Amino acid sequence: MESANQTHIILLLAVGMLILLLLAAAVVLFFVAYQRRLLSQQLVLSEMEADHRQELLHSNLEQVEQERKRIAKDLHDEVGSILSSLKLKINQLPNGDPAQIHALVEESRSIIDTGINSVRRISHDILPPGLDLFGLADALEELCHQISTGDAFSATLEADASLPRLPASKELGLYRVVQELINNTIRHSGATRIQVSLQQTATAVVLVYSDNGTGFDPLLLAKGKGLGLRNIDVRVTQIGGDVHWETEPGAGVKITITTPLS
Repeated sequence: MESANQTHIILLLAVGMLILLLLAAAVVLFFVAYQRRLLSQQLVLSEMEADHRQELLHSNLEQVEQERKRIAKDLHDEVGSILSSLKLKINQLPNGDPAQIHALVEESRSIIDTGINSVRRISHDILPPGLDLFGLADALEELCHQISTGDAFSATLEADASLPRLPASKELGLYRVVQELINNTIRHSGATRIQVSLQQTATAVVLVYSDNGTGFDPLLLAKGKGLGLRNIDVRVTQIGGDVHWETEPGAGVKITITTPLS
């Protein structure tokens, strides 16, 4: 009877590990498909000037490589360590008494839950589920909520209630731009407040992003320095939009992005 129980427990844990592996594989496959679509968008740039087209292509390839490294690191650091811990627990099962087996099962369940949450977080980073279901405003609202920590750091969104749904590529492009801007703010600016505005005009959607951080020398824009800045310009170009930067040292940044409704 005890042997049958141990076999059942080992089978349960093995199924849990298999589920984690399948989820991780699904994340990787989706990421590969997304990157292929991103690279295919380079064909749209064929009518641009050769030098500018080459610069955008180079920036996009760097952007793809950055995403690959981030996904690989997340899978290695989080999912890899979780699966290793689960394997260790399974290896301990045959030599344990019933009380130890029960404790190991409970620990393994917790590890599996952690692994599922990690895979879910990674997949959400690739494509937020609320974007397709509820639209750009709701997805940005959730993003702002996730990064806000109260008085120490706040991110808020003001969105036009009548904002229509945009083509999926535009919504995803604008969402990625805000992600990139938030990343730059957190890593480089020392800001404590982010404000995002999403408004509609007769023919366009206007997204305004601002923070109260350190800002930077606007000459960096003219010189084309900074991969993060180039990535934003590339993403806006891909959705047929225009971007306008306002910044100076010590005065934070304000970025206005305008893209057609259709």
